[in-house]
Amino acid sequence: MTFHATTLAEEEKVQADLAAIAQRLQDCSTVGIFTHARPDPDAIGSQLACARALHSLGIRPTLIDITPVPPTLEFLYADAEPVSRISLGAAAADQAPALPDFDCILLVDTHSVSQLEGARDYILQRRATTLVVDHHRTGDSIASVLACDTSAAACVELIADLLTPLNVPLSHAIAEPLYAGLVGDTGWFRFDSVTPRTHALARQLLATGVEPATMYRQLAQQESPAKLRLMAAALASLQYLGQEQIAVMTLSKNDFTQAGAESWQTDGLVDWPMSVGTVEVVALLSETDDGRTRVNLRSKTSIDVSAICAHFGGGGHARAAGCRITGSPATAAAQLTPELLKAVKTS
Repeated sequence: MTFHATTLAEEEKVQADLAAIAQRLQDCSTVGIFTHARPDPDAIGSQLACARALHSLGIRPTLIDITPVPPTLEFLYADAEPVSRISLGAAAADQAPALPDFDCILLVDTHSVSQLEGARDYILQRRATTLVVDHHRTGDSIASVLACDTSAAACVELIADLLTPLNVPLSHAIAEPLYAGLVGDTGWFRFDSVTPRTHALARQLLATGVEPATMYRQLAQQESPAKLRLMAAALASLQYLGQEQIAVMTLSKNDFTQAGAESWQTDGLVDWPMSVGTVEVVALLSETDDGRTRVNLRSKTSIDVSAICAHFGGGGHARAAGCRITGSPATAAAQLTPELLKAVKTS
């Protein structure tokens, strides 16, 4: 697979880093594969594809779920030889996980300490044996080798490239989670992060027998009534700012209770106000049980929401990012709104 990084030097560095990661993995007997809390299709797809690739080499991979996997993504684990999984569950939020000492740790789709929750101490104590594959521009120094390509539309693009130095052929079992991650992080190829590289990978994955219509039904048409009730609450809270260039939605803990919804069911809600022609940036503020507000930001064109989130200790991509702000949604909005107005004014 050809890289489309910003410069040739960056391209060569990513290739060299992936080769170094592949060599380290091939020297292992056991590998613990982590991804970020509140995993999305790209996180799960990257994690699972790596596990199946390593399993084919006789290496024993274990998937670590820092927080529970959304039920809508559980289908990805079926229809292939199972791999070992450890779910840290609620305990991950307040204590270090009781995990074995793997020969190596592989962290995918993040290198940000703030996204590791209860696995944070475990991973930080093992920097020497931690390897990272990621495509986010913000992160921390937590690994001995970091392969990070911010030009990749999804982390699974890098995982697909990792197969070459691993000498693992692209099978249907590996292609399915890769495709889920690809369509998940590109909005079904709608976002401006999509490149010829993205479509070239999609072609390869479909050639293994991946069925796009089936994947769409699984990823986009398996929601519960609770999700629609939560969506209604979010849209009911919608406010426009800055000549309707900014859309802000809030969800309180009571909104989740009334809808019968879980925190992971906010996925995708932030995208709905983007359909309004004047809107350039959308913020979804969700109250959490730990006294903080989770912020999800999206932008259409020139506003770099990762820079806004970095101001509050978060990060992500230029067009999609997140952070957490201490306090209620109203408190978070009071801190966030000036930054949003400033970004719109200067864009």
